[in-house]
Amino acid sequence: MKYALLTKIGGELIEASKADYQDYYGFLKCPVCNEPVFLRKGHLRNGKEIQASFAHHRAVPEISTCELRVGNYSKEDIEVFAAKARNQRLQKLNISMWKYMKTNISVNFSGYEQIRNRAKGNTTFGYLLDYGDECLLNNNDLIVDEFISVFSKMLRNQGDYITIIKERLGMLNQFLNDLTSDWELHEKITKEAAELFLSPPMKEIRYRVLTVLCYPDNMQLLNRDLVKLNMQTEAWQKLFSNYLNQQICLILLSVNWIKLLA
Repeated sequence: MKYALLTKIGGELIEASKADYQDYYGFLKCPVCNEPVFLRKGHLRNGKEIQASFAHHRAVPEISTCELRVGNYSKEDIEVFAAKARNQRLQKLNISMWKYMKTNISVNFSGYEQIRNRAKGNTTFGYLLDYGDECLLNNNDLIVDEFISVFSKMLRNQGDYITIIKERLGMLNQFLNDLTSDWELHEKITKEAAELFLSPPMKEIRYRVLTVLCYPDNMQLLNRDLVKLNMQTEAWQKLFSNYLNQQICLILLSVNWIKLLA
C-alpha cells in the first residue's frame, strides 16, 4: 500500500516513500480495515528498484480489498483524511495552545508572571502590547503563508538571521535531529498552529506571548535598537514588526507539535 494512517497526529495519511519506520513504529494503521501495518523500505531487487510500501502484519481476509482501495486513493480522498486530522489537531491546540507554546526552545516563558506583574499599570507597555498585536494581525497571512516556510529553512540551516541565545543552541540541535524525517509534516502543523494563534479567540494567549517578547530587557537581548530608537519613528516601527514576525515564527517552529499531539 502507498499510504497508511499515522494515528499519533490525528490520523494523517503518510506516504510510504516519506515515512520513517523508527519514528512511526506502533502508530501506523491501514486506512480501510484499521489493522496495524508496517513499512517496507524501498530497495533494489535484481537491479530493479522496489518502491517503499506499507503491508499488514498478519493475514486478514480484507487485505486484498484494502490494498486495492488504498492504491486507488484520489487527491480528494487524501484531502478528506487530511481535513479530519487537521480538525482533531486544532481541537487539542485550541485547548492547550499556551501550554504547548511554553515548550518552545526559542523563547523562555518561565518569567511571564513576574514580567506581567512588573508591567501592570504601565501605559507605555500597554500601548506596546496593543501595537504588537496589531502588527501580528496585519501580517497574519504573510506569517502563515510565507514567513513560516522562510524561517523554517533558516532554522534548519541555522542561518545568520536566526537569533537564538547561545544557551539554547544545544537544545536546538537536538530538536532538529529529532524532527529530521518529520520536518515537512512539522512545518505543516506549525502553519495550522500559527493560523489558530493569530485568530480572534487567541487574543489572551497572544498578549501573554507579547508580554514576554515586548519586555525591554528581552528585546535588548536580541536587538538593542528596539530600546534605543524612538517608538514613534518609522524606523522603529519597521524594526519592531520584523522582530515580532521573526520571534513568533521561531517560537511556533521550535515547538515539537508532533510529539505533543501524539
